[in-house]
Amino acid sequence: MNLNFLKTFILESGIPIQNWQRKLYSLKNKHKGKKCILIGNGPSVTHSDLDKINELDCIKFVFNRFHKVYTAIKFDPDYTMSVDPLFIDDFLSELLNEHKGQLLLGHHRKLAKEGTYSWFKVKTAGKFEFSTNPLMYISPGGSVVVAALQIAYYMGCREFYVYGVDHSFVSKSLQGGINENKDSLLVEGEGNHFIKNYRSDKAWYPPNTDEIETAFLKSRFFIESKGGCLVNISRRTELKELSIMNFDKFVKSLKH
Repeated sequence: MNLNFLKTFILESGIPIQNWQRKLYSLKNKHKGKKCILIGNGPSVTHSDLDKINELDCIKFVFNRFHKVYTAIKFDPDYTMSVDPLFIDDFLSELLNEHKGQLLLGHHRKLAKEGTYSWFKVKTAGKFEFSTNPLMYISPGGSVVVAALQIAYYMGCREFYVYGVDHSFVSKSLQGGINENKDSLLVEGEGNHFIKNYRSDKAWYPPNTDEIETAFLKSRFFIESKGGCLVNISRRTELKELSIMNFDKFVKSLKH
């Protein structure tokens, strides 16, 4: 039997082979039956809302540079995640030193810097598909929140609520800001996050809103087909592909 075929068969069966896959495998069904809230960094996020979320009995994901808020409020996420390769390249040392919860980093290549994090492979080509097996890959769909949905699903969560996903972006072009390796236009600008100076004046790639909307919609259909739900509880949002629930109503429903 062909060795590559055998490896693929083993991974498709959900059996880990490499060390990084064994680390992810330890998360399988770890939070079975728990509700999951995924907290974006949009401008609509408030400290008072975060205080309320922090008290809820649910699995909490935060993303990228969320750790900058820890100097202002107390918040205890279960997981911190990033899948943006440019962001990881710019802020990896900071993430390793200042994150809370378990750190999950998705990248198309393994990271050279060692640390207390779990790495997983990000699929960079082809159409989005909701992956139920991160031992093979995660399909990010242009959004770290979408990537986290797949990891949390693997953990056993089936009820998902996204907060702070404003899905509205402003930017300005850089002169000559072409990245020859990725053939994509870099931009600059702040104001897309509730955290000030979020990018520290570093350039970034503007999100593909069509790709993100498609990924959220496909994720919603998949999760609902398995008896779960994917609901947007953001205070303000342009993401219309998900059903919307008032944030205060959501908090009240969990408290009771």
